[in-house]
Amino acid sequence: MSSLTGKGLDVISHYFVKYNVCIVETKAGVYVLKGFSRKDECMEQLKLSQWYSQYDHPMMGVYTTYPTGKNVHYFDHMYWGIMPFYKGDELDLNDEKDVRDGIHAIRKFHAQSVYTSDSYLSLLSSYSLIEKWTKRFNAFKRNSKKHSISAEMDEAFQEMIAWGKWSLSQLNRKELERMEQEAQEKGEVCHGDVAPHNFMRRSEDDVILIDYDLFSVVPHDYDILQYVNRVMPYWDWAPSILQKCEDPELVALLKKKWFLTALVFPTDLYREWNRAFEAGKEQIKEMTIFTEDDLSYRRKFIRRIQEVISKKS
Repeated sequence: MSSLTGKGLDVISHYFVKYNVCIVETKAGVYVLKGFSRKDECMEQLKLSQWYSQYDHPMMGVYTTYPTGKNVHYFDHMYWGIMPFYKGDELDLNDEKDVRDGIHAIRKFHAQSVYTSDSYLSLLSSYSLIEKWTKRFNAFKRNSKKHSISAEMDEAFQEMIAWGKWSLSQLNRKELERMEQEAQEKGEVCHGDVAPHNFMRRSEDDVILIDYDLFSVVPHDYDILQYVNRVMPYWDWAPSILQKCEDPELVALLKKKWFLTALVFPTDLYREWNRAFEAGKEQIKEMTIFTEDDLSYRRKFIRRIQEVISKKS
């Protein structure tokens, strides 16, 4: 990173967090550099930053320019964007306050994430939740057949497949398509990866989001659905943690059939197991332990939801 001198940065030290994320300490301050394989991909994320820069308190970590005024630095076959280093901690979803502050941060992010300009919306894609989940479900079915872990885990896989099949059969495709179309018309933008490491607590009452990689034009409720899926395993699938979020909109969502039905779909298990099957023995071992610990609590939660939906039908 010595070449950064030419971009006006006097580098003191640097280290890589990932192959494409580098923390750089300079005499002017600390920065995060993120590398992209294509220049247009880097420029797209820089442009999205412009949207959030219009706010006095952006809820996203925003890219900036190099001291020389350049947007991009080409180095080692990658295009590097730059943003200030946001000092803080990721959220701990074992902590009730962090869970609550996380959903409140998402709400504030959503308030800023209604794009009114086609020049910004055109940078982002949309997707069908049912189609996305169907692909993930089918991949898990294929992978689970190829990898016989144990008789107990094979049984768990069958139960997980049954949950996914039930959820996909119960979700109203037309309702979700209508929601997705409305989101595109309104310009609703979702973060798409509301995992703990993408939140940054900068102070007691200041939590923002980082990472533009999975932004998409879909209903804001999809971020909330994903966040609930992220939170629940930390709390043994006890619904009481959702009440403690102090979020009236979430309370209303928990009364909607589509949202409850979607919570049955074990998207997190499919995602992580598909990754584990690709990664190999150690990852599979970790996921086996997690699934064995999680399954009984999740089963109780799912049965409760299915009973509620059955009474509504």
